[in-house]
Formats: sequence, C-alpha cells, structure tokens
Amino acid sequence: MTHRQKQWLVRILIGGLAGVALLVPVGGLFNDLVSGGLLAMGNHTPFRLVSYDLERLAGPAALAVQLGLYFLMGAVVGVSTLPFADDGATLVRRSLAHFAVTAGALTLLVCLCGWNWGRPVVLLVYLVLLAAVYLLIWLARWVGWYAEVATIREKLGLDPGPSPLKWKETMPYVPFALGLCLVLPALLRMFDAPDVPVLSGILYPMLMAVGCFFSGSFLAKHQGFCLLYPVLCGLFLIPTTICLYHTILPYAAVAFLAALMGEVLGLMLRIIGRERKED
Repeated sequence: MTHRQKQWLVRILIGGLAGVALLVPVGGLFNDLVSGGLLAMGNHTPFRLVSYDLERLAGPAALAVQLGLYFLMGAVVGVSTLPFADDGATLVRRSLAHFAVTAGALTLLVCLCGWNWGRPVVLLVYLVLLAAVYLLIWLARWVGWYAEVATIREKLGLDPGPSPLKWKETMPYVPFALGLCLVLPALLRMFDAPDVPVLSGILYPMLMAVGCFFSGSFLAKHQGFCLLYPVLCGLFLIPTTICLYHTILPYAAVAFLAALMGEVLGLMLRIIGRERKED
C-alpha cells in the first residue's frame, strides 16, 4: 500500500467515524421530525435512532443501513480534506467527480430516510446547499494555493500570473452576462402576452441556458477555468427571477450550472488545443 493510499484510508476511516458520531444525534432529530413527532400534539419520542421510512424498507437491518449511510457521508467529506491532484485540469475533473459522489451519498441518505418528505424540491434544496458549501470550501482552498504560488513567484522575480479568481480575465464577459440575465428577460416581458408569457416563460429560459453555456465555454477556452463567471451568472439572475418569476433557486441554479458546464467544455478544448500544438 502506497503512502497516498494510506492517507486516503485514514481519512475515510476518520471521516466515516466522525460522520456516524455527528449524524446520529442530528439524524435522530430529523427522523423524529419526519415521523411527525416534533409536529404532533401530545407525547412523542424526542429522539428516533432509526428512520421510520427506512424501517419499513429494510426491517431489522434499518439501523445498520442508516449507520452505513452516515459512515459513507462522513467518508466522502473526510476524503475532501486531501488534495485530489497537482495540476489544475486534473484537480477540476476529480473535484467534480468527488462532488458527484458526495451528492449521490446525500441523495441516498435523504431519500431512504425520508428527510425530503417525499418532495423532490426539498431534495433540490439539500443539493443546492451542499453545492454552496462545497464551492465555498473549494474557493477557500484555491485562494490559499494562489497566495502560496504568488509568494513563490514574487521571490523568484517571475510574472505574478493570473489575477485572483481571474476577475480581470472575467470582466470583459460581465456585460454579456448582465444583458443576458437582467436586460433580456425584462425586454421579453415587455413584449410578452399577459395571459400566456411565451417569450419570458418558455423562450427565455432556453436562451439563458444556451447563452450561459456558450459564453462560459468561450471564456474558459481563451482564459482558462474562471469559476467567478458562473457565480456571477447565478447572482445576476436572482433579481430577475424574484421580480419576474417570484422564485430564486431554479433559474439561478440553471444559469450557474449552464455556465459551469460551458467552462468545463471550454477548458477541455483548451487542453486539447495545447496538446495538439505541442505535438
């Protein structure tokens, strides 16, 4: 077993055990809430170790299944404390793969334990919160790495490299994002039918997703991965969705994910182009 494999095994064990220790009390409250205990009048069980929904599915093995889900959730979080790669492109790919596994573990836990009350929109809220926390942690670690690299470059007398979060590289694309996420939906609503808003209700969401995707792809192809751009697309769309659609998550999340997937494609094209030039 290599040193890196030992590190992964240690983090999995520590994270899994920590997940069990933390999620047993938290899960007990959630299990009681889902079963109606905290919402019901009169006497109720203040702490339920096993989910009622999971008991109906797994029977006597429900406790083992739920503890296994707790361990799995803690393990994937524990692994996230290790750097996934030394180069940027591999780091992004493995980070996305790890996020997918983490989201899958959370989905299993929430759905099997009934913590979403049988409503898909509740699961979406869980996943959006997970993505927000994951993004904050990823950005915090990236800023730390950037500061270390900038210090090394300064001591060696080299060029400082790209701006923090590549905000300078992102700025030329901000007007397009403003027009797409703020100006265009307002204009379409002005010319829309009041009873059936085809332009703003049906056409615009498709235009928004396509525009965010291709603009993000174009940006990443020429400037590299710029995570700030998808975040700005999602933020710019929040006031629009509040004023026009009276909601936040669906459209803002679509804008963020579309721009993010576009950046992933653009980064892949950039890497392929560099490899061809080297050959």
